[in-house]
Amino acid sequence: MKIAAIGLAGVFALVGVLYALGAINWLTSPKPHHWSHFVLFEVMAALCLVWLRFQSNKPTTPSLR
Repeated sequence: MKIAAIGLAGVFALVGVLYALGAINWLTSPKPHHWSHFVLFEVMAALCLVWLRFQSNKPTTPSLR
């Protein structure tokens, strides 16, 4: 799942930057860019990194001591 979180974070960040630069216009009609879409993509990238942070290497089990 760590690879999925990193991959999605990268995709969301890249699409957000390309949208902000105007390189991709297929998300909206020829109207002006909405910065809220850029912010949305960057928030999604940040949430993917939070998801990555909460992935642990091994499950926690209660101590028997």
